[in-house]
Amino acid sequence: MLTLFWLFFMSATFLIRIDVPDSPSIAHDSSLETAGETAFLYGLGLDADIEGDNRLTELLNDSNFDGACELLQDAIISGKDSNCWIGKNSATSSPYGLVGTPSGTTFAVHRLIAVDNNMWTVTLDIWSTGGGA
Repeated sequence: MLTLFWLFFMSATFLIRIDVPDSPSIAHDSSLETAGETAFLYGLGLDADIEGDNRLTELLNDSNFDGACELLQDAIISGKDSNCWIGKNSATSSPYGLVGTPSGTTFAVHRLIAVDNNMWTVTLDIWSTGGGA
């Protein structure tokens, strides 16, 4: 009786298969987020050339938006690329710096930066290009 039960049980488990999809990996998004945060830390950590708290806020205060975005984009690690968007106060964000076409899913990293009486919204849309880290 036990043998028949075991045979029936094993047959049932062999015939009944439940395919459960794997949960999406967060490692991809995590590496993109880390790349963006590192770029912001780099820009905010550089000393200003003339005046200001750091190089990134100095460029934003001087309305050198392409320079600010290129500073951040140059700090993105190899194997990743980004588009940079800047908006001042409540204005719509616009792309600056080197603008590319994402080759897959992107991850947006935002940073609010206060300079004098202005609030800047800086966004990096980051994607993997392959290779690198």
